[in-house]
Amino acid sequence: MISAEHPIRLASRASQLALAQTEEVCRHLAPLPTEIKTFSTQGDEVLDRSLAEVGGKGLFIKTLEKAMLAGEADAAVHSAKDMESHFVEGTGLVAFLKREDRRDALIGAYDSLEALPEQAVLGTASVRRASIIKSIRPDLEIKLLRGNVNSRLKQLEDGHYDGIILAMAGLNRLGIEALGITGKVHPISEDVMLPAAGQGVIAIQAVMGGGNARAAEIVAALSALNHHQSAVEITAERAVLAKLEGTCHTPVAASAHLKDGRVHLRTRLMSLDGSVTVEMQDEADEDKAAILGAELGQRLLDHVGGRQFIIAQQPQG
Repeated sequence: MISAEHPIRLASRASQLALAQTEEVCRHLAPLPTEIKTFSTQGDEVLDRSLAEVGGKGLFIKTLEKAMLAGEADAAVHSAKDMESHFVEGTGLVAFLKREDRRDALIGAYDSLEALPEQAVLGTASVRRASIIKSIRPDLEIKLLRGNVNSRLKQLEDGHYDGIILAMAGLNRLGIEALGITGKVHPISEDVMLPAAGQGVIAIQAVMGGGNARAAEIVAALSALNHHQSAVEITAERAVLAKLEGTCHTPVAASAHLKDGRVHLRTRLMSLDGSVTVEMQDEADEDKAAILGAELGQRLLDHVGGRQFIIAQQPQG
């Protein structure tokens, strides 16, 4: 059972941000004993190509899932936005921590996308962000930006980009002042850049079932960390992804807000070049969050003529 000799073992990527998120989970679990087990994932190691080219954002997750199934860890801590609609059998999402700022931000000397000069170079690794930017500023050059937060900021500082796009949640967790970018962080309204499903939320995935008393105790401890509002919102957003079979190849955005027992969900499906943008929104009672997400996902598909639109966004060859 859980003890100092047998702590809850949390698998984490080795990046500074991933560790900050896992340490946050440890703080919430206190005084229960915890141990962080770090792993290097293929998504962290291959930085010269987009995630879409090397296997998708699931590359950040698969190594941690293997560690759980091999008995090296009891649970894994993820950025919810990195989780695709399917995950490995024998595990389950047991908790979502309270959501941080879900917005994206433009980092650099210019305070908005409109303020960037003609043909400026903007860095991002996200097809969602790139598609939105192309629809607003088709003149901008979108250049691949991979690596951890500090390395991305260094590339900006070295002049390889006129601006870069990062998630506010990660900047807040690492500390804007500590990162040395005070005055250079310009949040982008959801109305302009609708966030990715799950953006700003820490997700905890754990080994499930098997009749193991220790695993059951760990699941119970982790489940107690679940933040209801965040969980309802993520349920709606992830249901959109599941209906679209959305991956990092697909420019899709989904943002839900729970207020007074009602889930307000806004979704957007785009083409890679930004020439096609379809937005849908609706609301439902919170216990219908998954149904709402699935229905909006289907309406997006119907509007663009079905799954062939999604297939057309996949890498060719």
